[in-house]
Amino acid sequence: MQATPPERSNPAQTAVVSVLTFVALALLGVVMAHWTWAWLGPRPEPRVQAAAQAGGRVEAAIGLFGDAGGDRNGAPPTGIAVRLLGVVAAARGHRGYAVVQLEASDILAAIEGEDVAPGIRLAEVHPNHVILVRNGVRESLAWPQKNAPAGPAAPQAVK
Repeated sequence: MQATPPERSNPAQTAVVSVLTFVALALLGVVMAHWTWAWLGPRPEPRVQAAAQAGGRVEAAIGLFGDAGGDRNGAPPTGIAVRLLGVVAAARGHRGYAVVQLEASDILAAIEGEDVAPGIRLAEVHPNHVILVRNGVRESLAWPQKNAPAGPAAPQAVK
């Protein structure tokens, strides 16, 4: 068997392979540095204090929707219009939430058992309605009725 002499390599091909090898090793180094820092580096400081420190997640979130405010011990209002906008019904011993609109202006989130406005307390939250206690009288507040879809338009005669 005859030995074949080694062929001379092309300088352009050698340069391309060398550059690609260098790029691959540099990319591998960047990936390794990133994951090493992610796993072993210091944890970032939280930007906002935990809601649990501010009295619980729910109480902190209610500030996002507003508050009925005002004097809770004052005389109860007469005839405040309350409209139900949304509910988060409770399950297994947790309290539910309701998003309501007062007098077509104030929108707020309320927890089951809290006052929505002076003299109006959110007693119960159900998937399709809520129970309010207004001046000691229980009343049910259901989802607003959706408008019935309009029927097809009557065909017009073409002259």
